[in-house]
Amino acid sequence: MKNNILVGLAALAMGCSTPYSAALTPAMTKQEVQYCGIAIEGFPTYTQNIIEALDLIYYRDQGNWSIVQNNITVIRFNPPSRIDVYTGVFDTDANITTSTQYQPLQWVAGEIVHDAWHREYFRRGEIYNGWEGEKKCMERQNEFFTKIRYPLVDVEKKLQTRYWETQRNW
Repeated sequence: MKNNILVGLAALAMGCSTPYSAALTPAMTKQEVQYCGIAIEGFPTYTQNIIEALDLIYYRDQGNWSIVQNNITVIRFNPPSRIDVYTGVFDTDANITTSTQYQPLQWVAGEIVHDAWHREYFRRGEIYNGWEGEKKCMERQNEFFTKIRYPLVDVEKKLQTRYWETQRNW
């Protein structure tokens, strides 16, 4: 509880809406909350996970926080994971339904950074998808992982899977 109060006070001081605790609503009721201008849509456990991931980006990497805030308008529970580069809507499940290897808070935050960069590259008129786009976004994701001391993605190995060509629920 103390942590939620501190996060809320920090968010208010920074001009953001107060994050809501997942414990305040029934477990499966969908809700929408705001976090520093980014709408988060989903059930309470999901929105709390996303708030914590955004907190991690905000407090540990202001450079990537700027990219996230400028490129993601909505994060919503709507698998499979993808970003609409035209609108900034990021659909995901925050890996709640996936193997535990992809569920840590740091991994979820890294995915948010990764997808924000897809839109950033699109808006710059640069290659943002396919092999080259995925490589660039994974490299940005790894820069974030380095800052938070989280294990890096093996970019070359991941590229070999061509994961972006299939429907997926991470």
